[in-house]
Amino acid sequence: MFRKIPQTMSWKTSYRKNEFIISIVGIAIGAFMLLIGLFGTFLSDYSFEPFTAINNVIGAWTWWLLVVGIILIFVFIIMIYLRIKRLKEFDDLFETESKSKFRKNVVRIEELAIKLGPEFEDKVIEKEEDFNLRR
Repeated sequence: MFRKIPQTMSWKTSYRKNEFIISIVGIAIGAFMLLIGLFGTFLSDYSFEPFTAINNVIGAWTWWLLVVGIILIFVFIIMIYLRIKRLKEFDDLFETESKSKFRKNVVRIEELAIKLGPEFEDKVIEKEEDFNLRR
């Protein structure tokens, strides 16, 4: 199986560990930008005072905020979907009591653990030690 190499907290490790929170913040920023863009373009007659003040400062950039807000929301929703999909697949493959099934799926389990973050890598290492698996 794979051996965990001690490493400092790189940006990639930090990102994998906090991917869900980063995605939620990205969706919130995208939604705010979308609202500013909507109230500056299509819904300018119904705009609330804070959005009117922001749109007066931004000017013609409201269209760009509308487009960027839509893109951010779309991208971060896809990231959350993929994270949940990987978590589900990892749980399905990892939660087995059969050593042969675990050994058969160990490569995919390790790939998912690497994508999901350090705590999942630790779980895989612990399970490999429980099953006395060696490469």
